[in-house]
Amino acid sequence: MQLSHQERGKYLLVHASGRLDASWAEHFSATFREFIRQGHHHMVIDASGMSYISSAGIRALVQVSKSVTAVSGSFQIIQANSFVEKTLDSTGFGSWLKPGFPGDMPESDTSRAKINENVFESSLLDGTAALTLSLPATWRPWEAVHKESMAKIRFSKQDFSLGIGAPEQPTDDITSRIGDFLAVGGHVVYQPPHEEENPDYLLAEKDYLPEMQCIQALHCSGAMSHLIRFSPKGNKTSVGIGEIAAQALQETTSRMTAFVIVAEIEGLVGATMIRSPGFIKEKRAIAFPEMKSWLSFCGERVHSRQQALLFGLAAKQRNGKSSSWLPASKIYNGLHLHTHAAVYPYQPLGSGVIHLKDTMHGLFKGAPPLALYHLVEDSRPGTGLGESAFIRGACWCAPIKNDQEDLLWG
Repeated sequence: MQLSHQERGKYLLVHASGRLDASWAEHFSATFREFIRQGHHHMVIDASGMSYISSAGIRALVQVSKSVTAVSGSFQIIQANSFVEKTLDSTGFGSWLKPGFPGDMPESDTSRAKINENVFESSLLDGTAALTLSLPATWRPWEAVHKESMAKIRFSKQDFSLGIGAPEQPTDDITSRIGDFLAVGGHVVYQPPHEEENPDYLLAEKDYLPEMQCIQALHCSGAMSHLIRFSPKGNKTSVGIGEIAAQALQETTSRMTAFVIVAEIEGLVGATMIRSPGFIKEKRAIAFPEMKSWLSFCGERVHSRQQALLFGLAAKQRNGKSSSWLPASKIYNGLHLHTHAAVYPYQPLGSGVIHLKDTMHGLFKGAPPLALYHLVEDSRPGTGLGESAFIRGACWCAPIKNDQEDLLWG
């Protein structure tokens, strides 16, 4: 079977020629899975050259139809010959068959026009929405950790947070389990401080709201004001986390913004805690090489083509002031950024304006997280890994209406 395609506005027109049978069904499915990864959710199959279809071929079509339906797309078959048409009708899939091209489909290939499109497309969700920032736990590396200085945080469905802590466990010494976490819409992903352990997660369901005992937390409450969709265009193959954060600041016209990102990963650069800070009994400096027994840094860009859930805060430079809470970017002048990222198996996002609550529901009800990182920049000349970058995705953001000037800066 031969497959060729053209972009026609919002549609992907795929010309299918030959036999769609068991020998070609997997190739057909894999090709369409890649189309969907690339953001094509409205499929039109020109079957004028399809000479034969078997049950294996129908199963492949069902997989494609289910995949695009899951992201609010569309699927139709046009110009099928009598054999293909009769086979689909008699097996209960005649609804896929349409008499001709969609009325709103352009007559020629429109892919060249995309080269000049913007990487970012923004939508205003709520012009009055904003987030309130608090710092309920303020541990700094590498201070001693005491139970009495930990803050218990209960995460409601309007809460977004990142930091260091552990779920409360009545039978264990919690100080030995302190690791990185992020929280989005009340749902929490937590990384135990051991290399061999997978992330754990706590979901806000019915009357249950997750709780964490935290030694450090940047905590936001409120609602997101903007949605930013992003996808590389032309010769650009990915979008850096710094670019997205800077765009969020621009869209929210604020000095500080918080954001949630769900995106296909080009490569993550980050660190994960492999030993609990709870073992620190007195304040002291921890430098290389001892640092390697506390933190594990990526030796390469990781988790390509998986999906990331990020929560972060970004701020503009404050007249030369520094901030241990929001480190200065070495790649983007004047940008301060702090971000945690959880990794999930890839699943496509819907097109257009999508809602954070619905997206989180689909993500957290799916496969469990694979990893969690505190994202970092690696700007070493020649050998550095650069920044975390993404292929395409969505970013929800809102301005911080109280930016905790005294606590965050100086």
